[in-house]
Amino acid sequence: MRKGFTLIELLISIILFSLIATFLYGGIDQVRIMRLFYTQKGEVLKKHEQIRSLLYRDLIQADTMTIITGDENYSIISFEGERNSLYNIALPNVIWLVMQKDNSVLRLESAQNIQLPLNPSDLYKIHTDVVASKCSSFHVYQTNESRFASLKCDNEEIQIETPR
Repeated sequence: MRKGFTLIELLISIILFSLIATFLYGGIDQVRIMRLFYTQKGEVLKKHEQIRSLLYRDLIQADTMTIITGDENYSIISFEGERNSLYNIALPNVIWLVMQKDNSVLRLESAQNIQLPLNPSDLYKIHTDVVASKCSSFHVYQTNESRFASLKCDNEEIQIETPR
């Protein structure tokens, strides 16, 4: 009497092994897809937190805030008496500029007053940061007690309230 496996037993074990491998591959593929989704979501949330932090510091540290609705190309939020500088400027002039044509939000910072439209000779004196793109709305409100900001980018809304 020989000891060994029959052909039927080998075929059944190969079929069972292939079914298990198929289910494992599907599960691993789902984990890969979820990891990619949450990595992208985490990057968006990190970017939004950076925007929230920057706007909060600008709102809370400015002595006065001026909201100017420009022409159809841009709107301006100007901060005077600002103490929040990204470029180690002692008393920077900070402007948040909302570009209507491409829905981007820019932050301009300079040691001198910033006048729009910008003069090409003044560009080297101004630090420009693209804060956000693909923004559908950006609103800033000021009351006697507090300041509010609402920025909607990438279908996510960033809301900030600071005491005045």
